Amino acid sequence: MPTLLVLYPAYGTVSCARLARYASQIEDLKLMLADEAVNITNEETFDEIVELPPPEHLAEAYRIMRRWCDKRRPDGIFMQSERGLLLGSILAQEFGLRGAGLNAAHLCSNKYLQRTVLSRAGISNPQFSLAETADDVRRRAGDYGFPLILKCVISTMSRLVTPVYCDEDIDNAVARVRAGIAESLDVARLVGFGETAKVDLDCDPRRQFLVESFLSGDLVETDGLAINGKPFNFGVTEQIQSIDPPFFIEAYLLPAECTDEKPIEAVSDAIIKAIDLHNSGFSTEMRVCGDQICLVEVNGRLGWDEGLSEMFAIRTRQERILQTAQLALGIEPDRTCDKSYFAALAYRPCYYDGVVEDLPTREELERLAGDGLRIELATHIGARYYAPPNPETYPHVAWALAVHPTSSHAAWETARQALDGLDITIRHL
Repeated sequence: MPTLLVLYPAYGTVSCARLARYASQIEDLKLMLADEAVNITNEETFDEIVELPPPEHLAEAYRIMRRWCDKRRPDGIFMQSERGLLLGSILAQEFGLRGAGLNAAHLCSNKYLQRTVLSRAGISNPQFSLAETADDVRRRAGDYGFPLILKCVISTMSRLVTPVYCDEDIDNAVARVRAGIAESLDVARLVGFGETAKVDLDCDPRRQFLVESFLSGDLVETDGLAINGKPFNFGVTEQIQSIDPPFFIEAYLLPAECTDEKPIEAVSDAIIKAIDLHNSGFSTEMRVCGDQICLVEVNGRLGWDEGLSEMFAIRTRQERILQTAQLALGIEPDRTCDKSYFAALAYRPCYYDGVVEDLPTREELERLAGDGLRIELATHIGARYYAPPNPETYPHVAWALAVHPTSSHAAWETARQALDGLDITIRHL
């Protein structure tokens, strides 16, 4: 009976129970959970549970998992979340498990090193450098021009991405980013990885941050699976981002109608090859401006925004969780991908401090949905929402997935109208 270790899996609204439901489709599979804050539902779902400290305490979690793996010797490890990728890559290397290698996981998490390595491999990136002070940023402004983008060395899920439009903005922007990285749990996780795996981060993410030139153009991404080092793309998706506040995802359109998919997929394939990613999900984000395709970032795990799995399953007829669990266990996943479908996934966000007081019932959602339209909540009554740049900002309240026979933009309009019709009350705080 094969054993799959599921490491820090829950992300957003993707529950451990849902993950286990898909993974259990593998015959005679024994599921082991390693996570923080274990609840009764998880105890009923998994065959065995190891309770871990929060993922920012990576060194402590590593010691616990090292002892556990020495005794149990799992057959595979599921590490498809930002929280689990770095620790999982250490365990995979030490115990000969399939998954993103140590170096690939590091490159996908350390955005400074990622830019450095991929630029050398011929992948177009924005101009970038490390900075510590406002004077450093002013020097880069002289080289790159405005606007600039300041961001943490490791991904903080858009919360510390800060645009700088003029010299007068620099001092406040730097103060905000420096305060954020000093408290960032993501930074603590990256530092813990470097110390535990004994790898050089090539920077000090507790003091330094990235300064980048601004990329214009259409924002697109590719998602798929790296199967034995070879990418299997689900297609090219267009991202619709928020304007104020900036950089939060408000919709995904599949396929991207703003550009030709083939050159985007070619760059994506080159990125996966350059970072040497194996047996994992992936997500790459790029900007397209005319003939130029420029990397925003690459992630060596599944994208976890609500509804993404359902959107991609329209093309693949499979659940990505099942496919990545199969990869972890050495099972060849099905590579079906029917690219004749057009779909859009839209979100209703909340960008202010508030508490959810009233939501539509399941019956009301079903009445609003129809042929080719699915509507789901991404929250619950009593849920707390935080205005950016709070590190707890997760703005999605509900999502709608629509399909259309000829246009993802037409599907987007259908999904937006459905979300606008939801009767949701979030009290301002």
